Formats: sequence, structure tokens, C-alpha cells
Amino acid sequence: MSLSPAARNVLRSVAATLVPDGAADLDERVARKIASLPHAADRTELDLLLRLLDYRAMNLVLSGIPQPFTRMSPAQRERCLRGWATSRLPQRRKAFQALKRLTTVTHYTTPGAARAIGYPGPLGPPPATPKPIRPVAIERDTTLTCDVVIVGSGAGGGVVAAELAAAGKDVVVLEKGGYRNEADFTHLEGDALETMYDAGGLLATSDLGLVVLQGATLGGGTVINYTTSFPTPEPVRRQWAKEHYLPHFENAEFTRSLDAVARRIGVNTDHAKPSGRDQVLIRGLEQLGWHHGLLPRDVRNCPQDDACGYCGMGCRRGAKQSTLITYLQDAAQRGVRMVVNCDAHRVVIERSAATGVEARVGNFAVTVRAKAVVVAAGSVHSPALLLRSGVTLAALGRNLALHPATAVLADMEQDVRPWTGTVQAHYSDQFADLDSGYGFKFETAPIHPSLQALAAPWESAAGHRDRMAKLPRTAVVGILLRDRFGGRVRVDREGAAVVDYRLSRYDRAHLRHAIATAAEVLEAAGAREIWLPLARDVSYRPGGTEARQDWLGRVDAAGWGPNELLLVTFHQMASCRMGTNSAASVVDPEHRVWRTRGLYVADASTFPSASGVNPMLTVMAMAHRAAAVMVTH
Repeated sequence: MSLSPAARNVLRSVAATLVPDGAADLDERVARKIASLPHAADRTELDLLLRLLDYRAMNLVLSGIPQPFTRMSPAQRERCLRGWATSRLPQRRKAFQALKRLTTVTHYTTPGAARAIGYPGPLGPPPATPKPIRPVAIERDTTLTCDVVIVGSGAGGGVVAAELAAAGKDVVVLEKGGYRNEADFTHLEGDALETMYDAGGLLATSDLGLVVLQGATLGGGTVINYTTSFPTPEPVRRQWAKEHYLPHFENAEFTRSLDAVARRIGVNTDHAKPSGRDQVLIRGLEQLGWHHGLLPRDVRNCPQDDACGYCGMGCRRGAKQSTLITYLQDAAQRGVRMVVNCDAHRVVIERSAATGVEARVGNFAVTVRAKAVVVAAGSVHSPALLLRSGVTLAALGRNLALHPATAVLADMEQDVRPWTGTVQAHYSDQFADLDSGYGFKFETAPIHPSLQALAAPWESAAGHRDRMAKLPRTAVVGILLRDRFGGRVRVDREGAAVVDYRLSRYDRAHLRHAIATAAEVLEAAGAREIWLPLARDVSYRPGGTEARQDWLGRVDAAGWGPNELLLVTFHQMASCRMGTNSAASVVDPEHRVWRTRGLYVADASTFPSASGVNPMLTVMAMAHRAAAVMVTH
């Protein structure tokens, strides 16, 4: 749905207020992004809110300015938007963040705007790497027949496809995203978001309180993740075995699967050369005497140089051992057929048995008839697919864990160039177990202009522009929270996945602890000014415990509600969780969906709870075991 003419007119003024030095067509590009939002309700809501901004009476009541937005002075427009950003009304904050994120990210992911803040952009053109996989060309309505059809090609689906093919099964893989390899990795942020991230990087929870970043490309999240390959922690394995009555997690069987997938993707700690970001983290941790360690990574011959910071847009060197260049190539060599740009609508279930999948590629229907169906579309889309298919289990879509992530950031005296170097090399588990295995990790992540634009508070155009200009000297301590209480995935009237999630009081207490201690790390590392990705500009200059405590009080006053503090999720888990009864879980201990023969789930959605570590290796190990189960059934 395109914006109405009245809404477009207001959007023009809003974009010019948020980014006065934006290109002449900035509002048009933002309008196109609004039109591509995954939910019709969000598009309709933004259209209405933009039109309401041009009502004199509405602005008088909400902002104290008795003028339509398009007739306000520049100072009045800033005051109006600032009021929306920090409003007590969640709906106004949601509207502001939607417009701020879309506009500032669109602006700063254009090469000219990025270079103006000291960001070099891509380090040369992509290599002319051939494409070894040949997806099935869909040029008409098509029916395929096979032993097993797999929906999804990431850490779960890719492993299952290769293992089943090795066992002699005829396999078809359906992937929502396209097929892109090293030759397509332009390392332009806007292009990467549009072509390799779900919903073009615009996916979020229903209240926009968390930005949901996940892959939508052949190879899934393994193509665009940060290569971190932690094995499932022993305490988590023990917890899943004891509390969820799943003893195989503590057995040698699961260990063998962990070892097998780690070998195939080359997990090692030999490629942990610290980036500028890591050096700041290490310096702060060592000054405080706190734990830090080397991150295990799934890379081979990784140069760990400036280009490595662009790995979230695809690894041009082929060093990252994603399923795209490991398990999916194994699968393709064994005859597995892959269909890309394929939107799976439903699993066909007849007489309590899964018999195939109905999907679409563009305007063409794709029907796959199979003896078994494996759903591996991730913790957002797997439950949505099952819900659209008529599965009615009480736990379906519930218990969603998101590892809510945020960061404490700092301006340093010297350049950090936070977009460069090893994507993640060091971490700290100093606070990983605050209570019964729940707490948080410290990690770093590359900061490119899009993340800085999301994080930087907007109280005025000049203030936001100043924060963006400090990108080269920005340091970050990333916070990865193991959340204990979850959310839910449901579907809207159109059948699209909707994510509902609100941080619990229990998890919020851990998050506040994380923010306080991350600030200590940055102080110890020599930060000049420390700030948070809040809607308000709440920063401080280090000056001892008193200055930090005063800052934390101002953080509390700024609020912890939706769209007051930026939260991002890179890891989605547990929405089709594994268990021992159909009342409290979606799949049994062998990945079979309760009460439906021949239907399996093999991705992070089957985790009994949040893993507390980057989940890729756990997903792959569970998928490896699931494939072995399927071969024997």
C-alpha cells in the first residue's frame, strides 16, 4: 500500500526535519520503505499518523503548537517531533521511532552521506566468484515430488538437507530469500539490508520495541552473522535435561553432534585478532580484573583485516563457513534441489499427516509433495507457518526468547573505526550467571552507519548529526541478555508473522546491571563521554562512581518502556520448543510435531529456553541429531 497524497506531503516535511541535509528524494525513498513494511496494519497506521500531524487541533493538544506540521517553523517542527519521541503515550513513541529509523537509516546508508561522517564504505568491488549451486528455475506453476521437503536453508535446514542427502534421501529445500554469493556482496549497507535481511531489515516486534535482525537468503543467518560459534554451555545442557526432562542434551549423542558440525564448519579460536572495538573492551576488562576470553569462530583463512568488519553483509573471501559454502554445497553435490525466492504458505496436512508444502515463487504456485516435512524457517516464521497450516498446539508460538541486545557506547580520544577488523574476537562472561544461569555477556559488533543512526538519540537534527560525525571514534560494549521470560509469535489477518514481546521486570533488572557495568568497562578503557541508545540524549563524562550513579538515575528517568531504549534481537529462539508433552511444547524429543505424523521442526525455535550464547552451533547440532532421527524412522 502506497502512502496517501496527504501523508506523503507531511512525510516530506518530517524527513526534512529529521535530516535537513538529506537528498531531495529522501522522502520518496522513505515512502517506498513504508510501502514495503511486512504488515498492512503498520502501513495504515503510519499513513494515519502522518495525516494527523497536519491537524492544527491535534498538534495543539499533543504538542502545544496550534499549527499543521507542514506550516510550522523549523524550530517548531523539531519541538513537535521531540515531544513525540519522549511522549508518555507508547503509540506516539512508536510512530516517532518508525519515522526516525526509516529516515535516518535510509539517509546514512547512501554512500555520500556515509563518507561525510568518515565512513569509507565498501573496500573495492566484489570478486567474480562463480555460483556453484543451481537453484530450480520456476517459470510456471510447478509440482515437485520428493522424500523430504525442508522449509529454510540456514543453520537448521542446511544441515538437515546435507545429512538426509548423504543418507540417500531425495530432498527439496525451499528458501524465502534469494541466492547471493561472494560476487553479490556489494558491502553497501542499504543493498545488504534489502537483499539479505528479512523484511529488508525492517522487521520488528509489534510495538517496535525490538528491531528483529535475521537472515533471508540462501544459507539464512549463517551468511550474515558474526561467525561466533559457542557450543551449548554445559549448565544450559544440564538445565534442558533436568528441567525439561530431555536427557539427550547431557548425553554423548548430543556431544557427538556438536563435535561433528564444529568440524564441518571449522570452528576455532585461532582467528581472534582483536579489532579496535575489541581492544577497548579488553583494556577495560583487564583494568577491572574481569573475565575475557577468545571467541570460537567458524572461519578458515580469515585475514582479520579491515574488510572483515563488513562480514554482516556477507564474507567476500569465503572465509566464513556458512551453510551456503559448507552444508548446502554438500547437499547440492548430492542432488538436493533448492528453490529460492520461495514463500512457503502452508504445510499440507491430511489425516494428521504432513504430505507436502504449498508455496509461491513470484506469481507462480509451487507445490511440493513429500513423505516428510521439515520446518526450519526460524523462530519467527516456523510457528507462523505451522499456525497457517492449522496446527493448534497450546504452546505454538509461545515462550519466544530473543536475547534482547543493546549497547553502551562511548566517544574515545583516539580513532576506533568501529566498522573495521574482526567481526567478533573477544567476549566476557563475568556476569553470565547472576541467577540460576541467567545474566548477560559482553561482546562487540561492527558499527556501520545504519547501527549508529538507529542508536543515536534524536532531540534535534544538529544533535543527531553531531553524534553521527563521531562514528570514527565510537567504541561499544555490546550486551547480550539471556532472557528468562518470553514473548509470542502469532499471525495477523493476512497470515503474516507478528512478534509480541515485552521485557519482563526480572530481565530488565539484569539489563540495568549490564548497562551499569558496561559503563564501568568503558570508563576503565579511557572513554571521554559515555552514552546509551535512548530516545533522549542521556550521556556523561566519566568522573568516578558518583557521576555514573547520577547518569544511571537519568537513564531510569528516561524510561525503560518500548521505544525508550533501543533493543535489537539477533537471536530468536524457543517459539516451537521441545518437550515431553503436547500441553507445554510443540515438538517431542525427536523433533516431531505433536499429533502430526511426518512433520518435524529443526531450528532455534525448538530450544527449550534461551541458550545464553550465540545459538548457531546449538541449532546445527540439534539439526544434525534430528536428521539422524529421521533417517531411522
